[in-house]
Amino acid sequence: MPEIKVIGDILSGKFQPTLTGNAVVDAALIDRFCQSLITALALTPHAVQAEHHWNLQVDPATIYIIDDHILKTSGHHRVANVIPVSHSDLLHGQVDVTKRKLAPILAAQSSLK
Repeated sequence: MPEIKVIGDILSGKFQPTLTGNAVVDAALIDRFCQSLITALALTPHAVQAEHHWNLQVDPATIYIIDDHILKTSGHHRVANVIPVSHSDLLHGQVDVTKRKLAPILAAQSSLK
């Protein structure tokens, strides 16, 4: 199972986008999204992690779920292991679209074992 990182804000570096402008609220919203995704896909508790200090580098062994606002600026919108998520879905903890996008990638990973 590849590591899955959810990026909805960045707290370090020159580029520091946020969901709401409040770091505590952003962390809680992103954590809720991660937990909802874990539940929806029946993953282990630590399979999906929030990444608040992303350095804009993409590790090919990791699946990234990135706020579409951040993704447009990062230049990684055409990378196979990067899945865009709408800003609104992150804010409201809605994982249905992300689940549909992620399911084939996870299925392909499982078939390689």
